[in-house]
Amino acid sequence: MKNVLMALVVGYVIGAKTGGKELDELGRSVTALLGTDEFAEVVESGRAQVGSTLRQLATMVEGEHAVADVGGDLVAKVRSLVGPD
Repeated sequence: MKNVLMALVVGYVIGAKTGGKELDELGRSVTALLGTDEFAEVVESGRAQVGSTLRQLATMVEGEHAVADVGGDLVAKVRSLVGPD
């Protein structure tokens, strides 16, 4: 995702320096990218992962799920909830 954002920023800067025609072409390309099935699948997967993680964290906050004692490391606690993947 960082690469996509970086590409957008670089494309914008280059487009702004070269004129409106290239910037319009970049806009059409980004619109085409956002309309692809692959991009929709990435967004759907991301939403599913975030939803799952939030449900597990809510369960932890409610005290229904024991969290392994990993010290004060929040990332390690979340990993213990989600699993090794």
